[in-house]
Amino acid sequence: MSDNITVAFERAVPIAALLAEIITYTRPGKYGFRTNHAEQYETWTETAAQFEDSGTHAIKTVGYHMRRLSDALEKADSAVDRGRNAMRQTLTVHDALRKLLRAIDRYREWVIRN
Repeated sequence: MSDNITVAFERAVPIAALLAEIITYTRPGKYGFRTNHAEQYETWTETAAQFEDSGTHAIKTVGYHMRRLSDALEKADSAVDRGRNAMRQTLTVHDALRKLLRAIDRYREWVIRN
């Protein structure tokens, strides 16, 4: 694994902790990741793009799911406050988070094997 990927993971970990806090303690639809945390959002999306450009499938998958999570948060923020669409977007956020965690576990297994 290259040093660039290692550094990128080190930059993404505190942002992941911030996202966990946002998702846990903020009302659905009021996440504001892109607007309230612009610097972290930019770092998160740059890191996701860097991972997606990687030649390793496990790293590409993590980047893909990082992007999907930030997109889901943004869509949830733009959803109507009530009703099915808002609930659907909230479930999409939780699904994206679950898939990102699974991709990180697979990456961890790949690192252990190699």
